[in-house]
Amino acid sequence: MRYSREELIRFRHCDPAGIVFYPRYLEIVNDTVEDWFEHIGFAFKTMQQRFGAGVPTVNLNIRFASPCRQGDRLQLSLVCNRIGDSSIVLSIRSAQADNPVFEAEVVLCFTSIGERVEKLSIPAEIRHQIQQYLDETVAATA
Repeated sequence: MRYSREELIRFRHCDPAGIVFYPRYLEIVNDTVEDWFEHIGFAFKTMQQRFGAGVPTVNLNIRFASPCRQGDRLQLSLVCNRIGDSSIVLSIRSAQADNPVFEAEVVLCFTSIGERVEKLSIPAEIRHQIQQYLDETVAATA
């Protein structure tokens, strides 16, 4: 199962050469992750309020394939690759008009928020929703 969204490339994304400045892609990756959590019923604010938890990125790998320019519409898709006790691995692929733009793999770790940040086991309610994505992804590739 893939989560999909579209991002309109705006002036704010671009550098003086007229292409997306690469750190903006990292923001787009984070926005996609945040939107996915909201889609599965656990917006970042909800996780903070109900569980005292956040999901910082602990590892990020990204491969760039082609540039985007202002006005392009970037198609993004997210799949869950793995779920551990306190971490999840997500893949995000992007394309513009059938041309790959970038692929990213993101490892997130559930942690407490506040003064002392500590690793947490993924809360059961959230794990259930993420597991559904993982199971459907595995079934779709079998």
